[in-house]
Amino acid sequence: MDDWLIEPLSGTHERGEFCCGKAPLDEFLRSLVSQYEKRKLGRTYVAVHAGATRVLGYYTLAAGVIPFQHIPIKTAKKLPKHPVPVILLGRLAVDRTAQGRGLGEELLMNALRRCLDLADILGIFAFEVLAIDSAAKQFYLKYRFAPLLDNDLHLYLPVRTVQDELRKE
Repeated sequence: MDDWLIEPLSGTHERGEFCCGKAPLDEFLRSLVSQYEKRKLGRTYVAVHAGATRVLGYYTLAAGVIPFQHIPIKTAKKLPKHPVPVILLGRLAVDRTAQGRGLGEELLMNALRRCLDLADILGIFAFEVLAIDSAAKQFYLKYRFAPLLDNDLHLYLPVRTVQDELRKE
């Protein structure tokens, strides 16, 4: 396993050469992330090699809600009929130089664990993600994310599922 560190994005991180193969994800990290950080619209965490500053992967978290009507019926039966609070995993990407080495999974697990602390403080029902394409959707499905009703690429993972899985470890 590589010696990655996952830490909050800072001005010292080198983002200019990041390339995951998905232009919107590359563009966000290179050009837009600073504005999101400054305006408190999301918080981005980056993976770097120990002692280095070049970004090899990242994810962004933000608060959000899922409209009640987008929740699958089986799950919706147990919920009040109003928007459901979630943590949005706005983006997750791995640089081509680090793909195929488990960094995507490590970033996802780091994001989920980080958010469980918030779930103990706030009311958070699930993690939400809008997969960029069908390959990304397949990645999330491996970790028990499930489709919402509005869009085949719009997925969620109940916080309780993550808590139960971590208790097994």
